[in-house]
Amino acid sequence: MQKIVVSLVFISLLFSACDTSKKLITEGNNYFLAGNFDDAANYYYNALLINPKNPEARQALKKSANNVLSAKFSTFGKYVVENNAEGAVKQYLSCQKYYQRVQSVGVELDWPNMYNEVYEDIKNEYISKQYDEGLKLMQANKYDKAELIFSNIASIDSGYINATVLRPHSIIEPLYQHGIKMQEAGNYKEAWRDFSKVISVDSTYKNTKKLLLETQKKASIEVGILAVQNQTHKEGFHQMLDQQIMASLLKSNNPFLKIIDSNAVKRMLNAQALSLSSIVDPASAAQAGKSIGLQFVLMTALGELRYEETDLHTDSVEAYLGFTETTPNKTTGLPQNVTRFKKVKYADTWQSRKVYYKVYYQLVSTQTAQVVANDVLTEEKNDENHICIFNGDINNLYPELPAGNFMPIATQSFREQFNAVKRNILTREELIREACIILSQKLVDDIRIYIEK
Repeated sequence: MQKIVVSLVFISLLFSACDTSKKLITEGNNYFLAGNFDDAANYYYNALLINPKNPEARQALKKSANNVLSAKFSTFGKYVVENNAEGAVKQYLSCQKYYQRVQSVGVELDWPNMYNEVYEDIKNEYISKQYDEGLKLMQANKYDKAELIFSNIASIDSGYINATVLRPHSIIEPLYQHGIKMQEAGNYKEAWRDFSKVISVDSTYKNTKKLLLETQKKASIEVGILAVQNQTHKEGFHQMLDQQIMASLLKSNNPFLKIIDSNAVKRMLNAQALSLSSIVDPASAAQAGKSIGLQFVLMTALGELRYEETDLHTDSVEAYLGFTETTPNKTTGLPQNVTRFKKVKYADTWQSRKVYYKVYYQLVSTQTAQVVANDVLTEEKNDENHICIFNGDINNLYPELPAGNFMPIATQSFREQFNAVKRNILTREELIREACIILSQKLVDDIRIYIEK
C-alpha cells in the first residue's frame, strides 16, 4: 500500500511539473510575440529547468536566446566602433556568460565566430592599457590599487589568474607567455610590445632581450627614399627637400620603421650591380627596391619652384583723417560738434618675398608594384614688412570714408603699420627652407598610414 502511495505522489509531482512548464512556455510565447526576447528566453529557460526534456521549450529558447545574443553582439560592435575597449570587453564577456547559461540547459546557440578575432585584438589593447596602469601604480608604491588592476585583468584573461604584486614575476610571466604566443602567430608588433613591458619590470628576465630584438626586426618595415628629381632647372633646392623629407620621417620615432636615405639606397643598389638610372617608373622602382629588401620606395620630384621679390620702395597712400568741427544746429541754432574727414596721404615703405613650391610623390609597394599613395603638393610661403609714416594723429586716421551714418573702420593691422619696427624680411633660402618643412610634413602625414600600419 505504501509503494502505491509513493507512486501516486511521484505521478502527481510529474504532472504538476509538466503543468508549470507549460505555463512558463505560454508566458514566454506572449513576451516573444511582443518582441521582448530577453524575458521570453528567461521563461523558456525556467521551463527547461523544470522539464529538461520539453522539446517545445528547447526550440523556443534557442530561437529567442539567439535574438538576445545577436542584440548583445550588436552592442559589442557599437563599443568597438566607438573605440570603447573597456565597454567592448565587458560586453563580449557578457555574451559568453549568456551563451554558457543557455548551454547549461542543453541548448546550443549560434555563436558568431566573426567577432572572435575582433575581440582578441580589443582585449589585448584593453589588457595592455590596464597593465601599464598597474605598473605605474606599483612604481608609485600604490600596491593595493595595483592589485585591483591585476585582479581585473585576471577576470578577463585566465593567464593572469595567479598574478599578484607581491610576486613581480607572477605579473610578467603571463605577459612573457603572451608575447611568445603572439610571436608564434606572426603578430610581431604585439609580441615586441609585450617583451618591452617585461623588460621594463625586469631587464634580465629569461631571454626577453633576445626576443625583443628578433620581433622588432621581423615587425620592421624598410622604406627607401629615392633622391628628389629636379624638374625645375634650379639647382640646390631639391637636395634641401630631400634632406627635409628624411628629417620629417625620422621624427616619427616608430620602432618598426626603418628609413633608408637616398645615399644608402644608391650604395645598396650598386652592391647589386643596379643603378638609379634604371629606375624610371613605379614598376622598376618596385623591382629594384625588392632586390635590396625594401618594402616601400618613395619617389619624389620637384616640379615647380617660383620666387618673387619686391625691392624696398615707398608708396604714397591715400587715407582719411577725422577731425571735429563746431557748427550751429540748423534747427536750434545751438553749437554742435560734427566729425568730418579730409583726404591725406601717408608714406608706406615696404618689401616682400614669396616662394612657391610644387612637389610630386609616389609611394610604391615593392611586394605588389602598386602605387599605394600619390599626390601633387603645393606650398606658398611669403614674408612682407610695412613701415608707415604719417605726420599727424594716427588714432584718427582711416583707410576709407564712413558708410552712411557709421564711422569708418580702422583695423588693428592698419594702425600697427605706423608703429612697426624696421626688420629684415626672410631671405630666399629661409623662405624655401620653411616651405620645404611644411611640404615634407604634408607628404609624411599622407604616407604614414601605409608605412606605419
